[in-house]
Amino acid sequence: MDDNGKQAKKILNRSGLALFIMGLAIIAASLVIELVLYHFVPDLLNSEWYAMGATAISVAGVGLPVFFLIIKNVPSTERRTVIKLRISEFIVYFFICVAAMYLADYLGVFINMLIEFMIGGTMYNPLEDVILGSNRILTILYGAIAGPIVEELIFRKLLLDKVRRFGDLPAILITGIAFGLFHMNLLQFFYATVLGFIFAYVTLKTNTVRYAILLHIMINSIGVILAPLALQEENMGLLMIMGLWVLASITIGCTLFAVNVKKIHLTKGVPVDKKSVYFLNTGTILFIILCVAMSIRVLLID
Repeated sequence: MDDNGKQAKKILNRSGLALFIMGLAIIAASLVIELVLYHFVPDLLNSEWYAMGATAISVAGVGLPVFFLIIKNVPSTERRTVIKLRISEFIVYFFICVAAMYLADYLGVFINMLIEFMIGGTMYNPLEDVILGSNRILTILYGAIAGPIVEELIFRKLLLDKVRRFGDLPAILITGIAFGLFHMNLLQFFYATVLGFIFAYVTLKTNTVRYAILLHIMINSIGVILAPLALQEENMGLLMIMGLWVLASITIGCTLFAVNVKKIHLTKGVPVDKKSVYFLNTGTILFIILCVAMSIRVLLID
């Protein structure tokens, strides 16, 4: 293996290990919070503050710092000049994101329905419990604002800065798939991965994470603010509007993608002899195993 190959393996392994340890730290923090509350303030476990609050503390308070401390010594790719997006360009990216999210979500639902049919069980979506059962203010503050910022800093800032040296395509695939796996939930994996690809592409093209953060906040706001309101019986009108929005946004987003697809240009990076090293390294394998195991754990309702 040449020097490039050894350096690539070292960087990718350390990055994967950082993801793995971060995942373990988040899970451990959640368990500690649950145990502490169980012994000292058990009533809080059933409160509307618990699920989202525990998630915020575990991911933002523990996961992000742990990931930063482990990955900070991995050499970053050379910084490049920030490119500002026009409002019209940003709107194009937004509609492509929304269309991709809905289409990937439909694919995920279809695959999960097949799994339900094969195993004769009922799929469990923990995200619904967290959003619908949490305090609205906390859901908006973390689910729609702080959460996207934290996740973008992890995947499209810290991680992307380390792996973009290998080229745009590997960087997009690595960070996007890692983002999808990070949710540790099969029902979220498909659309989270696809959105991760787009967020990474936007970050690579502009050399700043700010646009990905804003896109992520807007996407999450639809899911944690508008969608729950539309599902309430007294808001049938809003539900109909949401249905029209889904159809319109898919049509607009697909059309814009078709018009702009020829403009996509992916920059090549440092060549790596064995492409399998992008995912087949110890750290990344451990991260994948952890995420898959947790996804299986929450897959079915007992």
